[in-house]
Amino acid sequence: MTTPTPTDAPPTRPPGSPWPIPDAAAFLSISERHLHRLLDANKVKSVRLGRRRLIPDAEVQRLARDGC
Repeated sequence: MTTPTPTDAPPTRPPGSPWPIPDAAAFLSISERHLHRLLDANKVKSVRLGRRRLIPDAEVQRLARDGC
């Protein structure tokens, strides 16, 4: 029997689901303030869900790939 590795662990969030700003910032290793600045400058797309502002998964992946 092998010990499970982190890649064997189930994902904590469903693929394709939008990211809350704190989670996206932590994943991208940037501050929440920097992410808010990118949002305010229209360099990152976001969606509103009630009062919450969420970052689409495709945007987070684009930022991770291309840089902030």
